[in-house]
Amino acid sequence: MIEDATWLPYAVTAFLVGVPALVGIALIIAAVRRWLTLRALAASGRPATARVVDNQMESGSEGRMSFRPVVTFRTEAGQDVTTPLADLDGFRSHVVGTEIAVLYDARNPAEATPARGSNARLVATVVFGVIFLVFALCAYRLGSMMISDFLDMDTGFGQDVDIP
Repeated sequence: MIEDATWLPYAVTAFLVGVPALVGIALIIAAVRRWLTLRALAASGRPATARVVDNQMESGSEGRMSFRPVVTFRTEAGQDVTTPLADLDGFRSHVVGTEIAVLYDARNPAEATPARGSNARLVATVVFGVIFLVFALCAYRLGSMMISDFLDMDTGFGQDVDIP
């Protein structure tokens, strides 16, 4: 029954290779897109001084909470903007009233980022993406060796067995 499923080792290998490869590529693309956005803001963003007015809370695994500061600032055009700063989320609440230097996009002021941002998150995202791609490559190599071993066996997948 299962011996007739010559497609099974290929399907398992495709799953073990395809899913990590897609995740790795998606992580790297997301990091590059965010880096390009931050680079554009650094080059042409308008500076402002923002004040923390609240915290967005998100619950994570095992009951952990992360806090993202919600800031308000005034643009050069006089528009008051209130937006969360995704680049500053962490496991401690941000003190209301704290001032943070930000850069914002004049066309979309809600797109703001801390003026002195850290690239540690972007680097970590790329590293995890590369780890997923390396895993996919190793799974491909291992899977292709295992498939060839199965096909070479006298009673393995894809072989007709005569039972007397």
